[in-house]
Amino acid sequence: MSLRPASTRRGVAHTLAGAVVLGLTAVACAAAHPPRVISDATPQGGPGRAVPGYRALFRGQWEGREGRERFKLAVSIAPPDRLRLEVLGPVGGPRLALVANGRSVVVLRPADRTFERSGATAEALERWLGVPLGPSEFAALLQGEPMCESGVARGEVRTRPAATFGRTVSWYEVTCPPGDIRYEARCAERGGTLLGATVREGISGAIILEVEYGDYEKGLGPRWPRQIHVRLLRRAANVTLAAVEGPWSGEIPEEALSPEIPEGFEERPAGPPSETPGLLSSDGPRTD
Repeated sequence: MSLRPASTRRGVAHTLAGAVVLGLTAVACAAAHPPRVISDATPQGGPGRAVPGYRALFRGQWEGREGRERFKLAVSIAPPDRLRLEVLGPVGGPRLALVANGRSVVVLRPADRTFERSGATAEALERWLGVPLGPSEFAALLQGEPMCESGVARGEVRTRPAATFGRTVSWYEVTCPPGDIRYEARCAERGGTLLGATVREGISGAIILEVEYGDYEKGLGPRWPRQIHVRLLRRAANVTLAAVEGPWSGEIPEEALSPEIPEGFEERPAGPPSETPGLLSSDGPRTD
C-alpha cells in the first residue's frame, strides 16, 4: 500500500501513467539475445545495427520523508554515455522511458502523449533522475565503475587504526580528477570490485550521494553489482536496487538508443528541475 496521500498519487499517475514506451516504433526481431527478456518493450535486436553493452532489470525501493515506494527499472547501457531507462510499476508495463544517446536526452510520457527533448547534460538528467550526473556518470554508477576513464583514475592504499588495539584496517582508494563532481571509491584490493563510492559537488565539496555495492557477478567477463544502495543525504532519501534479471553483456539495437518519436506525440517544453522530481528524488520514483 502506498503511504502517499491521494493527491500525491494522482500527481504521480499524471507523470508516469500509461503502458507505452520509447520502443513503440521499433520492431523486435527473432535474433540471438539473452535467454530472458528484460522488458517486452525494449527492442531485442535483429538484422539492423547493434552495439555491445550492458542490460539488467532491477527491482527498486525508494524510501524518504513521505514514505516508501516500489518500482522496477529496466536498463540498457552502451558505454560510455548511451543509455536507456524504463521505469515500471511493481506490476504492469513501463510508465516512462528515458534515452540518452550522447548528444540528447529524450523522455516519453505516454499518459498525455507528450515527449521532451534536451541536451545530454547533468541538468537534464537531474530533472528525471534526481541527481546532477551526466549520462556517462549515471551509467558508471549502475555498473559499479569509476566515474572517469580508467587511464586517469588514481589508486592509493589507505589505512586507519582498527577497533582492536595494535591493528590497522587497509583498503584501496580510487579517485577521479576533480571537475563538476569529485569522485572517490574504495575497493578491498587493487583491481578489485568497488565496495562503495562517494560523489561530491566539484566546487563546494558537498556530498551528492553515497553508494554501496554488493552481490557481484562471478566468473569470466565483466563483474557488475547486482545490489546497489544509494543514499541521498541532502534529500534524506535512500534507493535500493536489486537485480532480478542480469546484469549481462549483450547487443543493444541502435533503434533502442536512437528511437523515433511515435506519431501523435507532441513536444513539451522542458521545465525547471523543481517541477519534475526525479527517480532518486525526495518525491520518489513516481509510479502508480
